[in-house]
Amino acid sequence: MGRLFLLFVLILSCQGASGQYYEVGAFLGASNYKGDLNDGSALVPHEYNHALGVSVRYNSSRYFSLKANLFKGEITGDDANSKFVETQIRNLNFRTNIVEFSTQFEFNLLPYAIREQKTSSPYLFAGIGGMYFNPQAQMRGNWYDLQPLGTEGQGHAGISNETRYSKFQTVIPFGLGFKFSLSNKINLGFEFGARRTFTDFLDDVSGYYPDIEALSAVNTTAAALSYRTPEHMQMNMPNPGGQQRGNPDNQDWYFFMGFTVSVNMTDKYGLDFDKKYDIFKAENRPPTKAELKKMAQKKRSKRRKRAWKKRRKNEKAKEDIKGLGF
Repeated sequence: MGRLFLLFVLILSCQGASGQYYEVGAFLGASNYKGDLNDGSALVPHEYNHALGVSVRYNSSRYFSLKANLFKGEITGDDANSKFVETQIRNLNFRTNIVEFSTQFEFNLLPYAIREQKTSSPYLFAGIGGMYFNPQAQMRGNWYDLQPLGTEGQGHAGISNETRYSKFQTVIPFGLGFKFSLSNKINLGFEFGARRTFTDFLDDVSGYYPDIEALSAVNTTAAALSYRTPEHMQMNMPNPGGQQRGNPDNQDWYFFMGFTVSVNMTDKYGLDFDKKYDIFKAENRPPTKAELKKMAQKKRSKRRKRAWKKRRKNEKAKEDIKGLGF
């Protein structure tokens, strides 16, 4: 990752300082997640939630940009939505807000030249960031913060050797998008991004049940939110200590997708009259095939017009000489 970061920095720095400008924008869309409370599948229809954000994009050239984002979204999961009976019986649920700050490198698959009418380009992005989360579960109409409880025994001496997980984590955002310039000042787009996390506790579910009787002796709420099958079955159940509660081999993911709008931070005329933006202007790109054909037709038309004028001039001269009796 460090080598990739250095490579992008070198590429951006080689673009020159003569054609750089900023955009300030907003994001509005949806969030979803992949983890232990959605059967390991991504983008469960029942679990779409609102997401929003702001961003600053630094355009280094027609192909490369650097963007900083601040996003907020909610992710949720509920065993009640599972198609598997054994998962429904587990009876766990969660919600958490995700607050993310990230920096991303973007590569435009087509040159993004602002002055061209209806300019558009798909793009790819990847980067690195940090996020904060705080999973909660609902029980009897109340919501409880799960991390302090240690529902898998974390932080409880004599029950587990594991410490409580951190609510701050590193993420790797990557994805694709499409953008187009509505005018020399306004840009619109759509973006889909996945977030690779380094935690299996976005949903507070990862490994194995602790000794529920021992946990109940320490904190009855932690025990009740750890093992919720008796609540679903409405009967007493054997102590599940040591049985699998989640899948510790797969870490959690989350996703943001939605629409973007941004404003070019240039003068009131956009990129029209400032020479430092020449790298983005249409006249500095190589002509297209259609434009080359049109230029050739124009040249041929000019040659024919000159030849016609020359013939007319020669014919008139002959008529003048003939009128003089020569």
